[in-house]
Amino acid sequence: MEGEYPGDKVQIDIKYIPDECIRFPSYGSKYYQITGIDEYSRKRVLKVVKEKSTYETKKYVLELEKQMGFQIKTIQVDNGSEFVNDEERTDRKSGFEKVVNALGIGLRRIRPYSPWQNGKVERSHREDGKILYNCKVFTSEKELMEQVKKHEKRYNNTAKTVLKFKSPNQVVSEYFSKCNICLDN
Repeated sequence: MEGEYPGDKVQIDIKYIPDECIRFPSYGSKYYQITGIDEYSRKRVLKVVKEKSTYETKKYVLELEKQMGFQIKTIQVDNGSEFVNDEERTDRKSGFEKVVNALGIGLRRIRPYSPWQNGKVERSHREDGKILYNCKVFTSEKELMEQVKKHEKRYNNTAKTVLKFKSPNQVVSEYFSKCNICLDN
């Protein structure tokens, strides 16, 4: 396990949900999945949104610690405009950056055009495509949201080889059951 503890570093990315699996009237709306994955426990938090924007990513990060169940020290993102502003164009912070700073979470940007640096979340999106979006058809927005939540729950409760055959939820539980400082939470 790479991180020192849960929340040490969480990778976040946003991915387009293919139109082929959307079989309900979307009236031109596109759907995206925001994924946050903790490097230590591999616990994931998924959210479906209708736009790829700092507005949606800042709402996501406001809920992230509660959904993960632990405090986050650092968030790692790519240089997408849904997360950060281009430093060559402006010195102003994006809405996402402002929220992350306000929460006291460190923000780490990967090098431009280096998606392998966010490998865990990129791989997780690829697996979501194989398991969820290439195999299922959604007949309503409600069904899409429910299936993504079900997929997240299944993933977080499934044992992983890299976690010594424990599930992400087990790793988090075991870590905090051994942590005297964290027993009050």
